[in-house]
Amino acid sequence: MAVAVDTFRAVMSRWATGITVITARHGAVSRGMVASSFSSVSADPPTVLVCADHRTRTYPLIKESGVFVVNVLSQEQEETFRVFAGWKGGREDDKFAGEETLTAVTGVPILKNSLGWMECRVVAAYPGGNTHTIFIGEVVEGSLGAGVDHPPLLYYHRKVRRFVEEDPDE
Repeated sequence: MAVAVDTFRAVMSRWATGITVITARHGAVSRGMVASSFSSVSADPPTVLVCADHRTRTYPLIKESGVFVVNVLSQEQEETFRVFAGWKGGREDDKFAGEETLTAVTGVPILKNSLGWMECRVVAAYPGGNTHTIFIGEVVEGSLGAGVDHPPLLYYHRKVRRFVEEDPDE
């Protein structure tokens, strides 16, 4: 017997994770979505995975273009998180408005102020249940971002959280 969806979501909400914005471009259209389902897969070759909900406007761009960028957010980018998560209205058509961006080799937008970013080419895609696709991406380029000296933005128990560093003198 499968676990109830509400129970599954309640347990998963207790998994603390960093926050990424996955950006994609196909033709003249650029989109981005928040993804906490992101993980490294291998260092040889450098490979990561992201899970994309089929209902997002970003999913078809990744599927059609075969490329995406993972932008790891700093806690200075909470507003960016809210916009790309759809929690802040008014920017659905252009979530990049007001964002400083760079352009990846593949043309995908990079969020300049992130902690770091990785440009990826899809090497495999797998069903993730009925609602998601798991994209495996080989990292073709990457760099630390302008926000590298800031702590990461975190997500826990359905809320944005801030990283608190311990004082080494205590």
